[in-house]
Amino acid sequence: MPALAPRFGFPVLAAVLVVLVAVLPGISAPQPEPTRADVDQTSYTCPSWEGLTVTAGQVAPGDEAQAVALPDGAEVPELADASIWRNAAPRGEAISVTQTGEGSGAVGFLAGTATGRGEGLAVAACPRIVDDAWFNGLGAVEGHDAELVLVNPGDDEAVVELRAWSPVGEVEVPDGDALTLAAGETRRLAGSDLAAGEALLTVRVARQRGVVVAAALESGSGPVRGSDVQTAGPAPSRATVMSGLPAGVERRLILTNPGNETANVEVSIVSADSGTFVAEGLDDVTVEPGSVREVGLPGEAPAGAAVQLRSSQPITGIVRSQSPDDVADSGGLAPLRSGPAVMPVVGDTQLTVVAPDADLKAQIEVFDAQMESLGTRELPVSQGSSASLAIGEVAEGGAYAVVQAEGGYAAARYVNGPGIASLPLTVAPVDAVAPAVSWGGRWH
Repeated sequence: MPALAPRFGFPVLAAVLVVLVAVLPGISAPQPEPTRADVDQTSYTCPSWEGLTVTAGQVAPGDEAQAVALPDGAEVPELADASIWRNAAPRGEAISVTQTGEGSGAVGFLAGTATGRGEGLAVAACPRIVDDAWFNGLGAVEGHDAELVLVNPGDDEAVVELRAWSPVGEVEVPDGDALTLAAGETRRLAGSDLAAGEALLTVRVARQRGVVVAAALESGSGPVRGSDVQTAGPAPSRATVMSGLPAGVERRLILTNPGNETANVEVSIVSADSGTFVAEGLDDVTVEPGSVREVGLPGEAPAGAAVQLRSSQPITGIVRSQSPDDVADSGGLAPLRSGPAVMPVVGDTQLTVVAPDADLKAQIEVFDAQMESLGTRELPVSQGSSASLAIGEVAEGGAYAVVQAEGGYAAARYVNGPGIASLPLTVAPVDAVAPAVSWGGRWH
């Protein structure tokens, strides 16, 4: 007897094939490589401290800029021209700047002498909205009392969580679980408000709701002399590069381990002449769980060198450089992707570029305040070394410099009279990753 064919064999097979044809393209189509699109609006907020001038600029001329003082919203007309670099004295509690212009890459800086707050030189980027910000080495003792400033530049209420660590462990911050800021509000917290009697505090600011920017002013006349401004440092990591170290001063490394296991840290120096080598006596620095540790850096780290950390656990930290009259804090650097990083020129301005992973050639161009180019220079950096350049050697009379150093790390260091300062370089917000969208089984 002949075998009977399934009654619905061919119709079912056809239906399955139709389903597969409809579904498989969406499953098998590979997601495209990320693309970048020009940013057409940028905002930042500059906390106000007496003596620190606000500088507003950009990589390319913008369409328009609006600057307002907080909390009253009064306009700051000196910062309104988006076609040039411009300055304004501090106003209110903070100045918030919003600039439009496709690919303009708007940036803001604070620079000057902190009047009545250590009288030291400070140069810092005006902060943008943060999700997770770390501040290292803040003081809460007589002669060294830092000020943490939180600003809500938005139209809605903002809530942040504050946590702090000291050499003896985590300390409780009053009302730190949910600190609320009204729209436009600025909150100034002395180190002694966070944890009185602590000489070394690391503070984490975690945004929970709304928008907030954060910065800290270090000042003192005792164990820390002078002043400096810290903006949001990177989250703890197992690998960190720090540079912008001034010359001829005492340097100390402040490390924080917020985790639950001991961190074993190898400290290396990355220099121009000797490449990368482990700092004497610092091949295995232990940082206990949930604590802060301070160690001295040997004098073999020359000006223009970098410090490289390799840790068994995620850590955060700074190099604190102390001269007789001023202090400079050099925090962790972010690797520079393709794109321009911008640094203001203040006094004797030096650039350091670090290439831990591969040879690179940094491109530097100096401009005046009218955004006219004054000169260019190429700075080759060998793998495992650093290289430095005085901006005045590229051109005199510059207002700012644009640096391209893809794959490397860069920082500026400043000397102006007795004052010293350090600035980590980051790529300006010229473009951003554009989201890929899929429909009909195809990515667009």
